[in-house]
Amino acid sequence: MSFLAAEPDKTLIVFSAVVLLATIPTGLYYWYKTKRAAMDADLKMKMLEMGMSADEIERVLAAESSADGDPKRKYR
Repeated sequence: MSFLAAEPDKTLIVFSAVVLLATIPTGLYYWYKTKRAAMDADLKMKMLEMGMSADEIERVLAAESSADGDPKRKYR
């Protein structure tokens, strides 16, 4: 730890690198989740505008989620 205490400029660089390495992936993850939710909402609105019933929309989304192979993703 004496390395960081002896050279404050390097301490700032190390601290900045750690902060960036923690915040960038977290920010990208939440950006992806927000973008995906917006795309899903837009798809649902378009299906409603096309006159699809709730049962038809649910069927389409269930088929989409099983095609993705993601068992965690559910629409209810």
